[in-house]
Amino acid sequence: MTSREDRQIFPQNLTHIFQEKITELQEEPEFARDQRIPYARENKAPQVKVAVGNVSLDHDLWKELRNPAVVGLYPAGLQQIWEFFAHKRKTGTDESGRPTIFQVPRSFGSALQIYNRAVIISVMLPFSTEIVRNYTESVIGKEKSSSHVYAAMYEEVNLLLDKATTRAAIDLVADGKVIIPMNNDNVAHVSEEAVPLTRQGTSHGPSKGGNYPQKSVAALLGLGQFGVHRIIFKDEMNNGKIERFTGPLRSIIVFDKNDIITNGNNDVIYITDSWRSFLLRLFDFTDTAPEINKYRFCAYIPYHDEGCTKCRDVCPSGAQPNSMPSPTGEYPEEVATQAHRFWEGKLQFDHARCCEERGQMAELFPEWSCSRGLSVCKARGVRRVYAAKNFYKKRAALTKE
Repeated sequence: MTSREDRQIFPQNLTHIFQEKITELQEEPEFARDQRIPYARENKAPQVKVAVGNVSLDHDLWKELRNPAVVGLYPAGLQQIWEFFAHKRKTGTDESGRPTIFQVPRSFGSALQIYNRAVIISVMLPFSTEIVRNYTESVIGKEKSSSHVYAAMYEEVNLLLDKATTRAAIDLVADGKVIIPMNNDNVAHVSEEAVPLTRQGTSHGPSKGGNYPQKSVAALLGLGQFGVHRIIFKDEMNNGKIERFTGPLRSIIVFDKNDIITNGNNDVIYITDSWRSFLLRLFDFTDTAPEINKYRFCAYIPYHDEGCTKCRDVCPSGAQPNSMPSPTGEYPEEVATQAHRFWEGKLQFDHARCCEERGQMAELFPEWSCSRGLSVCKARGVRRVYAAKNFYKKRAALTKE
């Protein structure tokens, strides 16, 4: 019989835990501001989206992805996360409680001997569809427009999920397990403390925001997909209609002694080389092959339709069109000639152009936000029935042994 602790690391049970924590937080003074609910709900419960994967501790999460224009050159893997945990938990007493001069963290080598697997949990708290739709309607065609309601939603949902991740992780703590919530603080600490200084910041890659890429974790687990705009979103079929979800992402890392699940039991995926190869093609928008394109939620490259360029068309700074290939897969000449932005064939997003305008406006107006690519994608982006129906089946087929 499966113990309560073991049941909790399955997506269905984790979803309930996160829903409970978010609902509790919503009642606290920090979040109980008015009747407006900033996140998506179904039957009055937060529509939390969870994906769970498991691998051996020596698994390389970032195989074939180390590139300053992708996840960065030095993304934190399982070893760095373990070393961060072990450093925080080192003790100055021996097993009998006596003081000792040796305060050495448990090595990753010892973890390999003790624990059988690492479990990676990725979670999204989607934004309110109504607020995003209203924002989109109000700003389309108005380059300088913004909405304090949208900005407040963005900040509140981020903070809600950050705190809920910590509280959910506490619920998972049990003997024989190591639990590390990858909230904002811990991501910053891992990046600063478990990664050498020479591998941080611009040495890692431009505008990466640390050495642990939450979006890429979500993509690796199939929680959602990258669009051509480099935002993670998730399409699902619901009563014959495609629902689109996007929102902040967090994760939890678990080291435990259970056997690795390789058969997809309870929707826990096993990250295989075939799955990784599929994702590498799926998120490469220079690959226009129909057998890959049909699985994309992002309809930028046409597939029995006219395609979708809404995120590109509404970008006021021009950063989006300057950061993507054409719908036929080739980079326009004005992009292709910017050799300084390419690394081994991968193009770095034009953060400079994007952030200059946003940064200036945010300094003048603290509640100003742009976020047009995200909002128009969620509110008006083209949906694909085939992808929404079949991507998760493809994930299930490729994440088993």
